[in-house]
Amino acid sequence: MFRPVPLDRYAVQVTSGVAYLGGVLVLPLLFATFSGFRWPGLMIPTAFAAAIALFLLLAYAGQPTDYRIEAYHLVIRRRWLRAVRVPLGEITGVSLASMLANVPRMGLRFAFNPGIFGYQGPFDLVDYGRVFFLATNREHLVAVSRRDAPSLILSPARFHQFIEVLDEERRNPPPQVRSKG
Repeated sequence: MFRPVPLDRYAVQVTSGVAYLGGVLVLPLLFATFSGFRWPGLMIPTAFAAAIALFLLLAYAGQPTDYRIEAYHLVIRRRWLRAVRVPLGEITGVSLASMLANVPRMGLRFAFNPGIFGYQGPFDLVDYGRVFFLATNREHLVAVSRRDAPSLILSPARFHQFIEVLDEERRNPPPQVRSKG
């Protein structure tokens, strides 16, 4: 089992900033409620705050908690969402992805979640095309290339050991057990 690296400074700042913005948007409704003032227009910032809270909750739910290399799968467990299972036979390579350390500041065309509780979801990068991030820290990125699917970008704490173990497992899979029927 490989734990992800704690959130990097950029992700902490983005997460804190978005949470702070959501809190600020609720303040007018809070003041109006305490003063007895009723104005339907106060629902607009509250609706934005609710949308921000929902996105924060979903980003937290999808944050990776550990990366496991099992007999036939790479398993990426997440906080509340179901685990992502990638068959080892689908993996074509694994390597450091330190060249992506500037994401999301540079070279980004599209990103689902560039920094809130980590980096999650599909990204479209200028130099590297489509990738799928399930990472928490840009300084410890590992790329896992797959057949017929975007590469996974992960951030295990012991990334050199992760690369060695995953590469060994994908090159030497255990024999298939056949049941007699």
